Amino acid sequence: MPIDDKDSTHASGSAEYREGLELRRLLTSGAWVEYFEELARATNTEVSLQDSQGTQIFLTNENSFCRYVRTLGPDIVNCPASCWQPAQLPEIPVYRCQAGIACFSLPVEKFGDRVFITGRGGFASYGDLQGFLAIIRQHHLPGLPVSTPLYFTELEGLKALPAYVSLSVNRHLNTVEDRYSLEEKFFRITSLFDSQAFGTLSKSPDLMYRYVLDTIEFVFGDTPAALLTLDRGQALYRSVHAVGKDREETLRLTLAPDIALMKRIHDTKSAVFFEDLRAVLPSGLGEAMKSAYFIPLFVGEDLPAVIAIFNRDLSREDMKMLNAFREYVQMNLENQNLRRTALSSGKADEKLNALADISRAIVAILDKDQLLSTLLEKSLELLHAEQGSLMILDSDTSELVIEARKGRDDAVQEKMRFKRGEGISGMVLDQGGALLVEDIEKDPRFRQLNRPRYRTKSFMSIPIKIEDRLAGVLNLSDKVQGIPFTKQDLNLIELFIHNVAIAIERSLLYSQTERLQKLSITDPLTGIYNRRYLNRRLSEEITRYNRYRSPFSFIMLDLDKFKEYNDTFGHIAGDNLIRNLASVMEKSLRTIDIAARFGGDEFVAIFPQTPKVDAIQISNRLKEKIEKSMAEHNADMPLSISVGLATFPDDASSIMELIEKTDQALYLAKKGGGNRVVYL
Repeated sequence: MPIDDKDSTHASGSAEYREGLELRRLLTSGAWVEYFEELARATNTEVSLQDSQGTQIFLTNENSFCRYVRTLGPDIVNCPASCWQPAQLPEIPVYRCQAGIACFSLPVEKFGDRVFITGRGGFASYGDLQGFLAIIRQHHLPGLPVSTPLYFTELEGLKALPAYVSLSVNRHLNTVEDRYSLEEKFFRITSLFDSQAFGTLSKSPDLMYRYVLDTIEFVFGDTPAALLTLDRGQALYRSVHAVGKDREETLRLTLAPDIALMKRIHDTKSAVFFEDLRAVLPSGLGEAMKSAYFIPLFVGEDLPAVIAIFNRDLSREDMKMLNAFREYVQMNLENQNLRRTALSSGKADEKLNALADISRAIVAILDKDQLLSTLLEKSLELLHAEQGSLMILDSDTSELVIEARKGRDDAVQEKMRFKRGEGISGMVLDQGGALLVEDIEKDPRFRQLNRPRYRTKSFMSIPIKIEDRLAGVLNLSDKVQGIPFTKQDLNLIELFIHNVAIAIERSLLYSQTERLQKLSITDPLTGIYNRRYLNRRLSEEITRYNRYRSPFSFIMLDLDKFKEYNDTFGHIAGDNLIRNLASVMEKSLRTIDIAARFGGDEFVAIFPQTPKVDAIQISNRLKEKIEKSMAEHNADMPLSISVGLATFPDDASSIMELIEKTDQALYLAKKGGGNRVVYL
């Protein structure tokens, strides 16, 4: 999970705050406390912080034996001084304390302060336990009030943990120190890291990878980017998530681990930039992808994922942000790896292992229909049930809608709607609690005959909660063996739904977001890009020119005598004419060109990497195709168009000047009688 001092986020822009950084205050802030608590739970150790005099600053997951020892006094066992004093040695020590408990202690120095992190596990061996019990008998001490399971921590097995803690803590403290020197845009990205959300997402690499790419899109705008993960079976890095323009194309990207690009990443352990992708990817990504940054996400020496950002000129500040962001993500991946390592020696229940595998498969699905269908299918598979339905709450109508179903007859159909409070599912949604029925005919809440379409009398209805909000209901019936559902079944399916709730919410939000994003950059009448998107693309083309010195051209066109057409045939006919013009314009332009509606009957187009001489030919061809189409569809009143053209940087040095010059050329075309292309 990301480790951040939440109290410091808003003050981070001031020099006074940077000068006032305190190590112990930082390490005892909310997110760091969560980090140490998670570390202690995952490794079954007590973790504490002490200052240079041995005074305890923080402690979590207190060891039962250590609690007892601390009551004995220094004459019998010198605790806790015997734990932190070895930390002052040159190397990070792993040792037995005077009580025989396996410990490690390491110093952390930053911001002019020094503290010690101490970890205490179990007894180092059975012999050490026997020695401690002998001390108790020798001093006639009271018995050990310990109720937790007894475990032993071998010194050899403990050595990797302090090295990991030292690396993680110092790496992040360095990141924190660097962070305070960056400008406002950097703090925009760090403010996205909510410890609770990121801590939850880090438990699923797939969700975290999606979050990583969403964050990059949020900060850098509509930039083509992809995240590639290692397919170990195929020995390939495959693009699994993509954002920005040309998303379908970037999703086809694959990288072999042995190509020069990947070798360079492994050698440098940092981001690499290629100005011409053809030099490193002979197969290419088509004409749309010219340059790319490849940003690795390492876990130790392993490289599970790579971020690719295309066609973007990143500044030094941008790269600082990305590197800091990469450190956050890598720390989360390392924390997840530590949890897996710490728990690998334990024996997990077979169903819980299956649950984890299924949950990972579910959260990788973004398409709403596929996700909900798979969720129902896997729920039935998990509990060996035959029938079920998945209902999602329509927030606009407060109705439950069946989004997925599986059954033996057609009594229940997908997209059927039920009012809130109607039927068993509506009751479950209203009450917000799961319903387990072993026998519907005997259950005092129902006492009704079982319906013929159900083979057994037992069923479950489970509300789907996203945070504290009710989002739907999952219904399951007819266990394959003919036996009733049990409380264990209910606990398992509730855990499953809890694990995939984020995936459900992301899928629903993704559908809404895609729709809203499209609406925000497209014209509602014609469906082509609007003026907002036009301004963004013009800015990108100017940036491209500054990098590659490749000119681009810009045209503005409108219909001659459009007002007369509207007055003659009406506004509906005028709207249809505008839609037809937009359609012809889009179909007639090249793939790399961008068409947009400027307003009214005015349209514009950007011709990337196109000097004026080529733009004139393209404009004349476009004019002929539009007028031919309008003559075919509007025989009663054929119309012509006028076109104004300007080129950057020949005619302008800014976006506003380019638009003004193009508008001036269009004015000259109209003033000259229309039906012509005029360029400056």
